[in-house]
Amino acid sequence: MKTAIRAAPLALLILLLGFPQLSETIYAPALTEIAQAYRVSAGQAQLTMSVYFLAFAFGVVCWGRCADLYGRRPALLAALLCYGAGAGLAWLSRDFTVLLLARLLLAFGASAGSVVVQTMLRDRYQGPALLAVFATVSAVLSLSPALGPPLGALLVAGFGHLGVFSALGALALLLLTLSWRFVGETRPADLPPPAALGAVAASMARDPRVLATVWLVAGFNLLLFGFYTLAPFTLQLLGMPAWLFGVSGLLVAVGGLFGGAVNRRLAARGGAEHLPRLALIAAGAAALVQMFSAWPGLWPALAAGVLLASQLAISAAFGCAIPPLLAGALRDYRQVQGTAGAVLGLMYYLLIAGGLGLLGAAYQPHAWYQPLAMVLLCAAMWPAARRLNR
Repeated sequence: MKTAIRAAPLALLILLLGFPQLSETIYAPALTEIAQAYRVSAGQAQLTMSVYFLAFAFGVVCWGRCADLYGRRPALLAALLCYGAGAGLAWLSRDFTVLLLARLLLAFGASAGSVVVQTMLRDRYQGPALLAVFATVSAVLSLSPALGPPLGALLVAGFGHLGVFSALGALALLLLTLSWRFVGETRPADLPPPAALGAVAASMARDPRVLATVWLVAGFNLLLFGFYTLAPFTLQLLGMPAWLFGVSGLLVAVGGLFGGAVNRRLAARGGAEHLPRLALIAAGAAALVQMFSAWPGLWPALAAGVLLASQLAISAAFGCAIPPLLAGALRDYRQVQGTAGAVLGLMYYLLIAGGLGLLGAAYQPHAWYQPLAMVLLCAAMWPAARRLNR
């Protein structure tokens, strides 16, 4: 199939795919200050994370469908404008309700970085080549935990939460400029008009492989973003300084780099199909070890070390599992990749939003809360992992 315009450089596509995660990891260190500045509780501050993923879920439907109907490039540019508007509103907000609205706009726009860019990659690559690209993407994206939390912590220390919002606005302007200049249209010119959204959704809702993939992608993302949501408060309970959370991003990055390296090697050998299940076993074992961070009477510095070291292993499991899950999820939906990607994203981002909302609603200010949540998440994912490999 022929494409209408030359595709964007892979490096730019990776940047666009990674900016939603970078945006959130920059934002996470501001949670404690946001709770103070807007005079809300820790649970309410965490609500800004779950609201983000709720809007993200509906954003992937909008931009994914637009990518099939109007083209990948127009959908991406419109979404980046929406993201920039959200960053501006967040900077101007002085009321918590307005901040929540800004977070909705930010998430709605950022969602195109996931669904539209994944569609562009699927336009260009298939089979083992696609898995290799997703493995490379996973390895590169693992740098965002190394960059995001330290950068966010520095911005909060120097300029408060408004510094974080300013950085998000600058990111929006940079990506919009680069996309306008370099992103071309990748939608094959000879594709027929896409099937109706409802028909695609109904087909995917009956597909056991898609359903298992959705549950696992959502679960692994909750293991990662649950850390960003809960760790600032858990480390505070352990008496650790705020900068430690920023530094913890380096450990998360090391784990992600390891997972990406494993994926690239297995993609070359054609042996990645069982990797999500093995990654879940590793994540579950790490979550059990993390429980020791809440052991009564344990030296606080040692408890923080156990918490962060176990998160390194969980991050490595995330890096191992996500590329093969995403690369194989839509292999039977090539004629409607934008729409199918939108439905896939809607399903797992709704689960992520609901999971983060539950973590915030049930939050208890105790050191055991975070590791217990990780253990329960791994247990809930196991039936889907078994179904995926049948």
